Amino acid sequence: MDERFLQAFTDPAPVLILGRRVWPFCLKHRVRLMALGSPLLDGRPVTPVDLLVGVKVCAEEPIGRPGLLDSWRLARLSANPGLFEAELQRFGEYSLVTRWPKFWEKKEGAAGATSTIPWPLMVVANLIASGIEEQRAWEMPECQAIWLNVALIARKGADVNVLSTEEEEFMASVLAAEVAGPAKV
Repeated sequence: MDERFLQAFTDPAPVLILGRRVWPFCLKHRVRLMALGSPLLDGRPVTPVDLLVGVKVCAEEPIGRPGLLDSWRLARLSANPGLFEAELQRFGEYSLVTRWPKFWEKKEGAAGATSTIPWPLMVVANLIASGIEEQRAWEMPECQAIWLNVALIARKGADVNVLSTEEEEFMASVLAAEVAGPAKV
């Protein structure tokens, strides 16, 4: 059984980031962060302010000028890069992106369907069309929404090839053996 799948459907424990309890990371949070142009989603350099805004979005708090406590937290994060990195890593782990399914890559030149509809909306629309209530579709942990969407697409007959954790581990062991070279007797 795919380890990412099992982890995705294990209810996430409550998470505190920057002293705030954040809700499970979901498509609603992703879209809000996308609307804000958050670098938390695209790999650009992240500042302490970016992290604070992301945490406030995921805690479902209003975003405004930082109060006294948030100003103090921002000053601590700016003065202590190790603390900032630890909180940033905590946010990355909290998002559970590592629990998404992985797919076999298509060969060069393979045609794929393209759409101008944002992918989070496509996932939510597919979940709603399959009978999941709109609020649940937007607010379920994102990794669960992605797995359900993949299963629904496969159920409709799409060619979806999920790379299992076992296959990934086997490929890594073969690659490691190739790098190590032939065994000497």
